[in-house]
Amino acid sequence: MAIKHLTYACIPLIAASMSSQAATVDQLNRQVQKLSQRIAAQDQRFRVNGFATFGMSISDEAMPYNDVNDEVNFNRFSKAGVQMTFNMDSQNSVVMQLVSRGDNNWETNAEWAYFKHEFGSGLTGKIGRIRLPAYQLSEFLDVGYATPYAQVPAETYDSLNPFANMEGVDLSYSMDVGDNTATFQGVYGRAKDDEFDLTDILGLSGVFQADTWSARLGYAVASVNVVSETLQGAIGLYGGSIEGIDGAFTSLGFTYDPGDLYFTTEYTQLEADGEIVDADALYATIGYRFGRLMPTLTYAMAESQDDDERDISQLTATNAGAVGLADGVAAQIAGGLTEAQAITAVATAFTGGDETIVTAAVAGSPLIKGGVSTLQAASNRNTTRIGLGLRYDMSPGVAVKLQYDLIEVDAASGLFDDSAWAANETAGTSNPDKTNMLTISIDTVF
Repeated sequence: MAIKHLTYACIPLIAASMSSQAATVDQLNRQVQKLSQRIAAQDQRFRVNGFATFGMSISDEAMPYNDVNDEVNFNRFSKAGVQMTFNMDSQNSVVMQLVSRGDNNWETNAEWAYFKHEFGSGLTGKIGRIRLPAYQLSEFLDVGYATPYAQVPAETYDSLNPFANMEGVDLSYSMDVGDNTATFQGVYGRAKDDEFDLTDILGLSGVFQADTWSARLGYAVASVNVVSETLQGAIGLYGGSIEGIDGAFTSLGFTYDPGDLYFTTEYTQLEADGEIVDADALYATIGYRFGRLMPTLTYAMAESQDDDERDISQLTATNAGAVGLADGVAAQIAGGLTEAQAITAVATAFTGGDETIVTAAVAGSPLIKGGVSTLQAASNRNTTRIGLGLRYDMSPGVAVKLQYDLIEVDAASGLFDDSAWAANETAGTSNPDKTNMLTISIDTVF
């Protein structure tokens, strides 16, 4: 009986305890819900994405082409990046993209750093360090996973590679066209590297995106200033301008991707007044997906259109005369005269007997020819590339790529090392006319 009474007496205590536990659980649930809401809100405000490419490349030529030679290079196309987006509210955000590149000793630089505002109705504005929308692949140039290439067609994408980013403003407008989307973009700003300073960049582009295909047209103009002392000296030999040069760039691209079949092509045209290169470039890639595998075939070409403007015959009268006199002396020496006799003969024939002028021409001619060779090596190009590629998507967000390129150049340096090419030209040594290159990479997004 005592136990029974004791049990009855405990019932209110147990009930109270259960009620207290229920209240505690409810409180914990509410706290968990609040915490989850805070985490969700924070996730919406701050977002981090990343990408990386790790690989190797090698060619069969000692002279580097696109910075790759016959030694295995693990850095040329390797990079890693993080993009951070902080949404202050539904309209305003700050975006920063940090990228470390293997070919830059893995130094980290801010590729993007801009403030973005959503005006509404498809209108968006940016200000800060932004991407220059020059190419079809500009927006994800660094994200190798987003392209079928182990290395993008350099003959096209090398032209404005140093100016992939710019400081300026960007205004974009997107609109629906039936079931499709049209996006128009305008930018204004400035970009600079060790050779050129592009000011007053004004670019316009339009993209039409359908279900299985897209088309893009872009056009940009800029005022070009030459900041490299080497190029300033070389252009000065022709009496050309090094400031306020008018430049223009046009890009026309098309992609068709209904699922299994993949096709993309892009044509670009670079134009600039004076001795700076004018060049046309084109690439076309076709591929087919077999499950996770996609083999591709790429044709690419680039050809400068103004090589005659950098011909030695276009030098200023003074420089052309110096080269002519020096060549005359060389011809006399080849005919059996000593250097002193040759200088006297040329001076008698062309300078009224003034041997000082001829002697100065002989001394200065190698420097003039070296400057000409440097400018030609940096600008003249007539290149074709046949690329065989294979992409394997080993898991979501990870792709392994293999690419073998057969590259030929014709009477121009193309993307062979400028300095080495110019040195061979000055010394009269033959330069390579082709190279084969292998690139293997692992591309990821996370």
